[in-house]
Amino acid sequence: MTIDFRKPAHILVVHCVQTSEDGKIECDKQIRLLMNRALAENHVVDKEFDVSGFFYENINDEAQKLYKYIASAVSSGKPLQGKVLHAVIDLAGDVVTAARSTSTAQKIRALLKKEVLKSYAKGRQLLLVAHSLGTIYALDVINELMADARYFKGDNMATWPVQGYVSMGSPLGLGMDFAGVRIFEKRTVRSVRNAKFAVFPWHDYFNRLDPIVSGSLFGKPVPVDVSAGPLEKRYGPGLLETNWKLKGHVVTSGEQWLMAHVQYWTNPTIGDRMLDMLWG
Repeated sequence: MTIDFRKPAHILVVHCVQTSEDGKIECDKQIRLLMNRALAENHVVDKEFDVSGFFYENINDEAQKLYKYIASAVSSGKPLQGKVLHAVIDLAGDVVTAARSTSTAQKIRALLKKEVLKSYAKGRQLLLVAHSLGTIYALDVINELMADARYFKGDNMATWPVQGYVSMGSPLGLGMDFAGVRIFEKRTVRSVRNAKFAVFPWHDYFNRLDPIVSGSLFGKPVPVDVSAGPLEKRYGPGLLETNWKLKGHVVTSGEQWLMAHVQYWTNPTIGDRMLDMLWG
């Protein structure tokens, strides 16, 4: 199977850490709004696309069921304390699951890979968009596909199951410990084998006040210079040798700390970038 670029493009969105259920996550709707706005403002009327979300919060919740049961027992008769404990377990569990190669993380990666290949089997051009901890799953799956000789055959982009990657508010630029465990190990970036001219595009958006990017909940802003953002500093050296092109984009939202972390979904520059990546 190969990509037919005449077919409607497909944008697959991978969400971040959540405390809600899959059915309540609306990241796909938010990306669709950004794309519609970009198309309208650029007066593009002849392009078709679909947006779908990859949801895995229910899988995380199932893996955390025992710990939440214990939290309920410990906080019996104290509903507020129980609610706080459940939220902490949910959020912390999602972080550790995404950052470490647990069996739950392996299951999530396998399902995301299945969704990507389902789109590829239909001959659809695919743009992968991910937020926060979802950027880890997305990068891992892209690398798994690049390691498979059936895909990413050099300059023949019709053999690429993923045509580009957009990350937002990613912790991939961090190297830090959580509860004494190193959780944000640097990922190995696979090469596009035998590519001489084609380059796999990776655009990363970050807010300097986003604690998931900086690793500091209320600390100093992310230091950045004109040449590189946090992901570029960690992954940039030698990346072009693998036929990837990583570009960081610092954004502002008027919000600080955790509120800054959820504002990417409404940033119009991200919609413009996706438009350019698909049809520029």
